[in-house]
Amino acid sequence: MKVGVVSLPPFAMVSLRFTIAGAVLWLWCRLVRKSPLPTFVQWRDAALTGTLMLVMSNAVFAWTLQYLPSGIDALVFALTPLWMTLMGAYFYGERIAKLSALGLALGLIGMLYLYLPSGGQHLPPWPTAIALSCSLSWAIGSLVQRRLRGADVVQVSAMQMFVAAAVLALTSLGAHEHLVLADFTPPAIGALGYLIVFGSLVGFSAYLWLLNNVSSSLASTNAYINPVVALAIGIGLLHERASLPLFIGGASIVVGVALMAWSNARVARATRPTIPDSLSSALDI
Repeated sequence: MKVGVVSLPPFAMVSLRFTIAGAVLWLWCRLVRKSPLPTFVQWRDAALTGTLMLVMSNAVFAWTLQYLPSGIDALVFALTPLWMTLMGAYFYGERIAKLSALGLALGLIGMLYLYLPSGGQHLPPWPTAIALSCSLSWAIGSLVQRRLRGADVVQVSAMQMFVAAAVLALTSLGAHEHLVLADFTPPAIGALGYLIVFGSLVGFSAYLWLLNNVSSSLASTNAYINPVVALAIGIGLLHERASLPLFIGGASIVVGVALMAWSNARVARATRPTIPDSLSSALDI
């Protein structure tokens, strides 16, 4: 994304990305999987989750990369599991374990440290706040998506991308973006191709599958892997500034999210229903 927005306007770039990726997945569903056409309710659900995750989160996140280093932005986005935990406690009365509370505190302290002058990052206020809202929107979309199990994940991905592409095309027009052939430099083409294949066709579809098939703690492990990779690539290839305060704040966020995921996994194992002995014996037979 960071490479792409150097020459491509962000909303137009993401709209083009989702148009192409969505078309590939849709054709795959029609020609290979022979999936039944989606119902109105499925389109409605895809419109909601697609807007939350792909428009208000992914596309707006691309916009913030015009103003923030990619590594910092990835660290901000890593706060997603923290928002999911807080919303679970507020809306569903889920208890926050002590270890999760510690992880939550570490993550928020790390983000605050990066923003304050002592962190030395000199982050612009509005892009940073908007990046935080992107992680919040992704968390809300993920929670909603988990409650829509049972749908064809590949087809749902295509539907969400079509909705997002349409909304972003209108957003691009409203923002007076101009996409011209000269914008498609070799780095921009490479970035767009990477985002289509690995970000959308592989990555996003895999994430939806994880939300439908594994625990939230396992699905959220990407939140503390992504920023480490993004920081390494940003510093190594994009020559973004590295500093001790950056690593201190980043480590606080990553460790905090990892502690939360570990704590949630422990709670899930402890509360997993056990099979009665008589039923277990019958199953063994």
